[in-house]
Amino acid sequence: MSLAVIACLLAAAFTWLSIRVSLGLGLTADKIPTPNTGGVAILSACAAVYLLGARGEHSVIVAAAAGVAALGFVDDRIRLRPLFKFLGQCLAALTVIASGAIFHATGSKPLNFVITLLWITGITNAFNLIDNMDGLCAGVTVIIAGFRFVSALQSGDEPGARLVAIVGGAFLGFLFFNYKPARIFMGDTGSMFAGFLLGSLAIAAPVPQTQGFFSGVLYPMLTFVYPIFDALLVSFLRRMGGQPISVGGRDHSSHRLAALGLGECKVVWVLWALTGIGCAAGLVTFSLPAGVLAIAFFLGLAITIFGIFLASVPGYETH
Repeated sequence: MSLAVIACLLAAAFTWLSIRVSLGLGLTADKIPTPNTGGVAILSACAAVYLLGARGEHSVIVAAAAGVAALGFVDDRIRLRPLFKFLGQCLAALTVIASGAIFHATGSKPLNFVITLLWITGITNAFNLIDNMDGLCAGVTVIIAGFRFVSALQSGDEPGARLVAIVGGAFLGFLFFNYKPARIFMGDTGSMFAGFLLGSLAIAAPVPQTQGFFSGVLYPMLTFVYPIFDALLVSFLRRMGGQPISVGGRDHSSHRLAALGLGECKVVWVLWALTGIGCAAGLVTFSLPAGVLAIAFFLGLAITIFGIFLASVPGYETH
């Protein structure tokens, strides 16, 4: 926990500094005079604490996540083509897979490879998509990291516990400045870094390496249920509407909830709660593997009904 506290304090200090430096250099979001360099502050805090207290642990995953963050930083500055970003994410994911972090969910190595590649790139982009409302993505990251910390300790994965503690602490320090009204955004640098690192660490944990499909795959899926839900909802509706999935819009679950009349802070808290429910279900599944099917079924049914309801709600123009 001391690593999380240090990461939190460092990230808060670096974020405070980044706000002032970025405004002077004009490093702001498109059409909005708000800095979008929060991801740099988060990454800097994580790097400093990693070198201080976790040097060498999951080094390939950490290096690949740093590379994805660098890719996100370039995208924040010059807007890379979606295909180029995806290819960069795939290259980083392949590096992680080559290091031995892979779902052993089936008896087919090629299928396990495909599942792992889709998982890492999918979670990376899912976190990128939910970074659409003040404090939302940062809070989701903190919640998931917190639950992953508990499950890592339960499974004896101390290196994984240290890393998620660092990530959770750093994003919490950033959240102090990102909660509405946000004084800074994390940009693709931060959202892609969070998704890639947490998604990869979920695979490197002992459970996906030793359990079968239902426990090994559904367990981490429950932990990331909200980012996955939002990505699937947006992708499906945009595809049905003939719109490109990669183009941004105000059609996410957060925007649809706001269209119902909820204030943006309430929307964020509702989605944080959904994240917590999914993570708690994941912990129960971890402790009671035999109940994974029942838990996944009822939670999946509830989220499907929720998604159908949100699909009937128009998007919302944030202010």
